[in-house]
Amino acid sequence: MPMLRILFLAICLCLVPGLTHAKDLFTYDDGILPYGILPVREITTLFIIPDQEVLPAYIRGAAALYRENDMQGAAALRKQVLNGDMDALFALAALSRLAEKENRPPLFGAPAAFWEDWAVRMLGEKEAWFRIGAALFECSKADGLPRKRLQQMATDVLRKAARLGHPEAMYASAYLSVPYPDKTFQIPKDPGFPIFPSPTDNPKDYQEFRYWMSAAAFHGSARASYICGCVYRNPDPKLYDEKKCFEMFSKSMRLGLVPAANMLRGVCIPNEANNLPHYANCKSSIYYGIIYAKMDDNSPMLRLNNKIAKAMMEGNNEDFPEACLTRKEYEDASREAEQEFERIKADMIARKEAYDALYARAKTMLAEMRAAFAAQAGDEARSATPK
Repeated sequence: MPMLRILFLAICLCLVPGLTHAKDLFTYDDGILPYGILPVREITTLFIIPDQEVLPAYIRGAAALYRENDMQGAAALRKQVLNGDMDALFALAALSRLAEKENRPPLFGAPAAFWEDWAVRMLGEKEAWFRIGAALFECSKADGLPRKRLQQMATDVLRKAARLGHPEAMYASAYLSVPYPDKTFQIPKDPGFPIFPSPTDNPKDYQEFRYWMSAAAFHGSARASYICGCVYRNPDPKLYDEKKCFEMFSKSMRLGLVPAANMLRGVCIPNEANNLPHYANCKSSIYYGIIYAKMDDNSPMLRLNNKIAKAMMEGNNEDFPEACLTRKEYEDASREAEQEFERIKADMIARKEAYDALYARAKTMLAEMRAAFAAQAGDEARSATPK
């Protein structure tokens, strides 16, 4: 099979969901939030994110309660929140904020500020506002809810989380800045990190997108690093930067994004169409192919790697007319790739443990949140009682 077709097959395979342990650590999708975002048509020369309208169950259920003004169902959802369902907390906070925008009475027994303040107290500002913004965006895809209003609200909240330093909120803000721009935005004179150039002749074009995407990559978003790698790989002389392209894809891979490892595997293969000669060689391609196969441990990539390596060593075939890999280079690449994979895996485990610990600490405050809810509900009941 010609190499370009092999590469295409591998790219397709890396998007197939799996359930193995490694897949619980690494990131496979390239969406803004767990379930994607609308495509940004204006920048399709850089990258396209598929429009996925699949709603998580907790968002779908909460949206139905809001749409039908189901008081009994709302009380049941509130009970879930007070018993520690964090996903439900973010949905409830998002819809409480929407209710206030629509001048509706609180459906969940407390104003939006109550749920937002407790989310912040339990998780810290960055994580809480990011998750509330994400919930607002997901709610925008539910039937019967005001799509544009919710997306604008999500944009505002995600910008708040981005300004607080949340990398994925920065990534989200980059994409949402195209349909919902901040018309007052200007790139700071000294942002503290490199910003990729405008794809047009006007340096002011896509200012906010470029700023937030570059910021997200700098602050540790695997997806944003991948996007920046795609930008720097663009053949347009204004954008193309071989060294930065490699750095961004490498950073994305080390942050756990599986497609980044596959991209490095592909662009390292020396061929006439390869625009990245600085690191294009057969050993590097096998090295990244092994890392990709280990990250995507439910794919046939490991077997495919072995076939490709054999073709590289033998030469005199359709893909490699001349041999470009020795047995020693193959063995060295295999050993080095194994070591790199273990480092990446250890980093991902540490990040996951820190994330889990944050939410575990949040749940230690549930009794306090329940008491605060009961107190404010009692205050409301007393104030509503005729004197």
